[in-house]
Amino acid sequence: MTAPALTVTFLGTGSGAPSLERNLASVAVQRQGDLFLFDCGEAAQIQYRRAALGFAGLSAIFISHMHGDHVTGLMGLLMSLQMADRVEPLQVYGPPGLGAYIHACRRHLQTRFSYPLSISESSGAGCVLETDAYRVTAEPLDHRMFCLGYRFEEHSRPGRFDVTRARALDVPPGPLFGALQHGNSVELPGGRVIRPQDVLGPARPGASFAYCTDTRPCPGAVTLAQNVDLLIHEGTFEAGREDEARRKGHSTVADAARAAQLSGARQLVVTHLSPRYQDSSFLAAQARAIFPNTRIARDLMRVEIQHRETE
Repeated sequence: MTAPALTVTFLGTGSGAPSLERNLASVAVQRQGDLFLFDCGEAAQIQYRRAALGFAGLSAIFISHMHGDHVTGLMGLLMSLQMADRVEPLQVYGPPGLGAYIHACRRHLQTRFSYPLSISESSGAGCVLETDAYRVTAEPLDHRMFCLGYRFEEHSRPGRFDVTRARALDVPPGPLFGALQHGNSVELPGGRVIRPQDVLGPARPGASFAYCTDTRPCPGAVTLAQNVDLLIHEGTFEAGREDEARRKGHSTVADAARAAQLSGARQLVVTHLSPRYQDSSFLAAQARAIFPNTRIARDLMRVEIQHRETE
């Protein structure tokens, strides 16, 4: 079996206060040699170590909002990176106020970092990070304070290389094959130009996921989750507690399932469960009645996302 495009590890899946079963919100995502962290609740770095993720690959941290159960583990992690003698730059993205929080903690704790720390705040929808391989976009959600959801999406990959077609066009095996596979035109002896579209199938989608917590049901979550391979959505309460969920700025597991259904997501993992729920099996049943391909997250659970060949 081929290596997964993305590996998602749930470091903390609870809400409000940690329990013996669930730590607070944090999700790690591995892509090739890079690692991204979404939220950093209390003791996230302990779970990070339990998951054997390693600090070296950490490229960026994305914070959804400034409630404590999503951010109180951040300074401890940043300080541990300092103690590990990190020198590589680290990017931290999040809502307005994140930079002031980090700077205040540094001032009061009298800590310095040996590595460049870049803090980028977003106050609305848009792309927050883009490279040649992927992009991360944000959308405001509907919580009791300003909160961002995120979408991570690889760029489309070139279509499959048709060796038979290439040979029929007199392309010699070797470097010219490789150039075409990477989307570059090549010139044959005699001056004839072969374009990538002459020998490649349709472009193949990159892997994608959306991270939506904390939020009431809202259009922003559905926008972020359009046709993703994996939707990570909060489901703090059981179905039937919609009034309580709305009052507190949250969703039920049924709300999460409807977001997956509306967005065309391929699978759903519900996280950010209230500590009142010791047994999550009935929560899974409620969500699956609406969106069958649903799982309830548990701490240190891993989900692998494979590349799809077609839409």
